[in-house]
Amino acid sequence: MPKVTEAHVEARKHQIVEAAATCFARRGLHQSTMQDICRQAELSPGAIYRYFSSKDEIIEAMEEHGRQHSADIIDAIASERKDTLDVLEGLADVFFGKLEDVRDCAVHIELWAEALSNPRIRDMVVRIDDSIRNAFVTKIVHEGQERGEINAKLDADAVGRVMMAFWDGLVLQKTLDPEVDVWKYVAVMKSMMNGTFWQSRKLEGVD
Repeated sequence: MPKVTEAHVEARKHQIVEAAATCFARRGLHQSTMQDICRQAELSPGAIYRYFSSKDEIIEAMEEHGRQHSADIIDAIASERKDTLDVLEGLADVFFGKLEDVRDCAVHIELWAEALSNPRIRDMVVRIDDSIRNAFVTKIVHEGQERGEINAKLDADAVGRVMMAFWDGLVLQKTLDPEVDVWKYVAVMKSMMNGTFWQSRKLEGVD
């Protein structure tokens, strides 16, 4: 019997996770069964259960892949660009570009809703959000404050939460209205970051 390679295992897991995401976006997380996922992936139940013992395990794999992918993007862009504003704009282009896929937006909404009643999913979502935010704060916000590019009086974790809220907010809006223009939204967000939002008066409050 030929040995199953690690690449084959990862490819099969990816196939199952992608099928699950399609099911969750189409029917909702609760309404999607393991049988639905089998049909979407064009695999037998035995093949699915060889890699995942439950729907929750598939969700965890989906979220962990997203966490690692996000961390890799932050690392790559923060390493390539030195100016903090340039880094933020680069991150916006990559992360918000993903929101043109309404399926992924719907999956996020399903997971957030499930987190309200499922402690296992809630702990996972919070842990992964914390991990992504901490990477952003450590690699971008703290360094930007040390260079004098971001106001050092602002709480770094709060900056991270606000930046993530831009993304979370568009996920919700795009799910409810697929016609929302991602790049017009991003243009406004960038103007808020680079100071061109206000044209006729000086901002006051935080100095």
